[in-house]
Amino acid sequence: MIAEPSEHAAGYDRVAIAHRYDQIAADYAARLGDDPRPGSGDRALVEVALASAAGSGPVLDLGCGPGQIAAIAVASGMRAVGADISAAMLAIARRRLPAGAFLTAEAWALPLRTASCRAVAAFYCLHHVPRTRIGIVLGECRRVVNDGGTLVVATHLGSGEQWVTSDDSAEPICVTLYGRDEIAAKVRGAGFAIESVGSRAPRPDEFQAEHGFLRARAA
Repeated sequence: MIAEPSEHAAGYDRVAIAHRYDQIAADYAARLGDDPRPGSGDRALVEVALASAAGSGPVLDLGCGPGQIAAIAVASGMRAVGADISAAMLAIARRRLPAGAFLTAEAWALPLRTASCRAVAAFYCLHHVPRTRIGIVLGECRRVVNDGGTLVVATHLGSGEQWVTSDDSAEPICVTLYGRDEIAAKVRGAGFAIESVGSRAPRPDEFQAEHGFLRARAA
C-alpha cells in the first residue's frame, strides 16, 4: 500500500530498502526466481542483449536479487557478477549460482574496473534510485561496460514517487517512477546509443505499473 512521505524526504534509505528485501528474499526467490520466464518477451530481450554484447568480460547483474539475470548469463556460457545491498538476496544468489560472483555494492559506487564488463543488466532496480542519482548510476554502468557492450534495463514506468509500505513492515520505502522518454534521455546522456525501447502491462503478481524495457549499446 502507499504511505505518505515521512522523515525519509531524501527519497533513499539504504537501511530500509536492504531490510525490506532481506525480509522478503525467500518468498521473492520462490515466486520470481525464474523470471524472466523462458519463452517470454522479457527473456528474449535479455538473451538478445547479452548475445549481442561485445567483449569477453562478465555480465553485471545490477540489483541482482536472487541472481536471475546472472543465471541466464552463466547458462549462455558467460561469466557473471551480481551486485546488491540485501545480504539475504545475495546469500540466495550464491546458493543458486555458485559459478557467479556476488558483491555487496551500491549502484553508484561499483567496485569494478573500468571497461571490465561486456554487459550490464539493470532489471527492476532503478526504481530504487532517486532522480538526483540516476545520472550517476547510469554513468557507473557506462564506466564498467566496455565499448560495444550493452545495457539492458527493465523498470516500472510512470511519474513522480510513491512511498510504499507493506503489512509486515511499518518502514516505507520510496519508489521512483521514470517516464519512457525520461529514462531513455538519461541513458543517452550517460553515453549509450539506444537500440530498442518497449513496454508491457504488469502481470497480476508484479508491481502494478507499466513495465518498460530498453536495450542500448555503449557508444
